[in-house]
Amino acid sequence: MIQNLRTWIQSFFLVALHGSWGPEAKGFCNPVLSCHSCALAWFACPVGIFVHYSGYHLFPYLALGTVLLLGVLFGRILCGWVCPFGFLQDLLNRIPTPKLGLPAWTSYIKYLVLLSMVFVIPWFLGEETTYSFCRVCPASALEVTVPNLIMGGTVTVATLVKLGILVAVLGLALFTSRFFCRVLCPIGAIMAPMNFVSFWFVRPAESNCLLCSKCDKKCPVEGKPSERISAGRTANRALDCVVCHQCQTDCPSRRLDAKKREKALKAQSKTQS
Repeated sequence: MIQNLRTWIQSFFLVALHGSWGPEAKGFCNPVLSCHSCALAWFACPVGIFVHYSGYHLFPYLALGTVLLLGVLFGRILCGWVCPFGFLQDLLNRIPTPKLGLPAWTSYIKYLVLLSMVFVIPWFLGEETTYSFCRVCPASALEVTVPNLIMGGTVTVATLVKLGILVAVLGLALFTSRFFCRVLCPIGAIMAPMNFVSFWFVRPAESNCLLCSKCDKKCPVEGKPSERISAGRTANRALDCVVCHQCQTDCPSRRLDAKKREKALKAQSKTQS
């Protein structure tokens, strides 16, 4: 039930975030990977704002404040329920292909990408540098570069590189769930620590954990929620958790609780009758 709802919500935001018919609110950012250069986008991308401000040696108070506020309130739920590029990866991963895991150390690459390609390189080389994240962003390639080429835009080496990265990222999503989110996404790197302080909770079981580890097998980011659940902590207190609630919907202990409640209600009705 929850996962069907998540799919509908992701579909809604895919359309809603790219449904501008002229009006824009690009003075504000939405912490998901959606390029602000897209003609249909309502909001600015925080990565684009950070790159721009770094290039001009300015501090992005409003953008950073918005990202941190939403992170404290919801953690990475925007990654799991709102981000259009995350939704695209989810859809691709549903295609039947051999599924591959990732070494744990790969999840730290995105922090290097954030530090270097979003802040340091634009700071020293300017926002127009070809080495900033925006110049290779796969979401930008999909939302801006591809439409421009369809409209007759010029093909350059930079364009080919950007398209090559897009194809590689989407191809890897077929075999590894949310590859880009886990390994390369700078927004994910910013939002990840917010999972530890957010007000949003994921509680898979209403009773004691059965230690069956089924939630680990269902977790789309290989986050091992069973380790936190068995320790009595909320499942989303992890860097790579995208707060999809998959561990909650597939928890057998939760289903057992539901059956117990159903039996109790039946017993109570028989007593009253």
